[in-house]
Amino acid sequence: MKKVFFLLCLLVGLGQTAEALEITFQPSCSVDDSAITLGDIARFDEQTEMTRALATLAVGQAAAPGEKSTLSSLGIKDSLTAIHSLSGEIVWSGSPTVTVIRRGENIGPERIETIIAEYIKRNINNLPEAEIRFVPSALPLPFMLPTGDLSHEVIPSNPDILGSSRLSIIFRIDGNVVKNMSVRGTVEALAHVVISAGPLKKGEILRPQHLSTAMMDISSLDNAGTAMEDFVGKKLTRSLRAGSPVLLSMVEALPVVRRGERVKIVINSGALHVTAAGLAHSDGSLHQMIQVQNTNSNKIIYCRVAAPGLVEVIL
Repeated sequence: MKKVFFLLCLLVGLGQTAEALEITFQPSCSVDDSAITLGDIARFDEQTEMTRALATLAVGQAAAPGEKSTLSSLGIKDSLTAIHSLSGEIVWSGSPTVTVIRRGENIGPERIETIIAEYIKRNINNLPEAEIRFVPSALPLPFMLPTGDLSHEVIPSNPDILGSSRLSIIFRIDGNVVKNMSVRGTVEALAHVVISAGPLKKGEILRPQHLSTAMMDISSLDNAGTAMEDFVGKKLTRSLRAGSPVLLSMVEALPVVRRGERVKIVINSGALHVTAAGLAHSDGSLHQMIQVQNTNSNKIIYCRVAAPGLVEVIL
């Protein structure tokens, strides 16, 4: 600062024999930064080292982004003259007051909805196959942010996104946090799911006429079924009211092998194909591992149910 002051004094002294410098205040101007300089609000009738230095002098603080403030030209002149000991060879002219508008970027409800929609789209591969959308309880009122390189980060209240009751949004300008806000609402996942066509009792063997489909929000459902073939022929493990979603955890496959049933044991490994007679020691559904007794050796081995009456040894 002392160097600038010395330069100003030197330049003022050298210019005493020249014509006076004229500084003209403008009636209004716009700024991007929080600090207002003399170069923002005034114009110089010549471009010299002196005027370039004068243009950088701070003369006031700008209002919030999107707001305006009014400066007194006379007050600025008196302050600069007193602080920097400016020579009388300066002619001050122009508007007696200067209205300064601070530029900003308006963020409205539509922008907030777009930011949230883009966030969900970026994370769609981590979500169920459904129509995912965020339904806000209320959107924030429009607000202004400073100008600059704008970036934002969305953080759901639930790391899985589904089940979130709010989404926090952090706004940064040139890498610095300028606003942190939250939008309350729900994350919906709409999909066609399998439901009960009517009241169903526990133990019911499901048939196509027992089932239907409907569009539902599956965000709070675990293992919702979307294909009727996943349920037909399986046993229901609990009673359901009409229109209730049928979850994959609510059914179990019927055994294709019964305990005490004689089965055929097969071993397939490359060109090797061996068969033996066996006795199932438990019920087994398709692809389930069960204990089987080899009736020739009486040894108990684990086999996978491959079909009715057929089990295979997995090597």
